[in-house]
Amino acid sequence: MIIINKRQHYFKENQIQQFLKLFQKDYLPKTIIIYEKRIDLLKNLMPVFLDSIPIILGKTEGIFYPLTGVICIFVFSENDDGDNKQSHQLYSLHTLCHELRHRYQSVHKINNHEELDADKFATKFMDSNSSKIRKIMKWKDEWEIEEY
Repeated sequence: MIIINKRQHYFKENQIQQFLKLFQKDYLPKTIIIYEKRIDLLKNLMPVFLDSIPIILGKTEGIFYPLTGVICIFVFSENDDGDNKQSHQLYSLHTLCHELRHRYQSVHKINNHEELDADKFATKFMDSNSSKIRKIMKWKDEWEIEEY
């Protein structure tokens, strides 16, 4: 698997790799691209070309492209809990879980309630693995995801 994470301000590559080890192989895509800032879109625009307007506006947190096996995560869109680093990390990991679930759905041809299933999966996964994630991310405290 290829991980493209140029800035590495929010996530070091080894943190992403350790996080991905928590998943079965049928969740893992061919490529994960982390966009920390909008300007990063200019450096690697190819996968997000068709969806660029909602992404630039910060309306899209992540995308899975089934035909290419690419997951894109847009850290700059994660601002629900303010502008602190851990909040961006937490919700970006939740988005990554959500998109990894879409990968799983694609592999297993699951079509019913895809978004609801991905949201529930991501929240449950993050909450049930919060201790492991805290250690991977070197956070002082565990966090809990709350869905609305």
